[in-house]
Amino acid sequence: MLCEVCGFDFYDSYGDIGKGFIECHHKTPLSKITASTKTSLKDLALVCSNCHRMLHKDINVLSIEGLRERMTRV
Repeated sequence: MLCEVCGFDFYDSYGDIGKGFIECHHKTPLSKITASTKTSLKDLALVCSNCHRMLHKDINVLSIEGLRERMTRV
């Protein structure tokens, strides 16, 4: 599984221990949804640990696409 932001693959870097490992990020912050909101796969993004932390650094501003764009400028 590849990070949807940077393309990192835990398996490529860590071998068997990284196989199938990835983190899941809610595209809409949990603080902005109600208890009755149903989450579907389109509401989630698969990201590596570093990208997940960066997305949470400014949770109300930074999107998957926004972080990807920032990374391509560096």
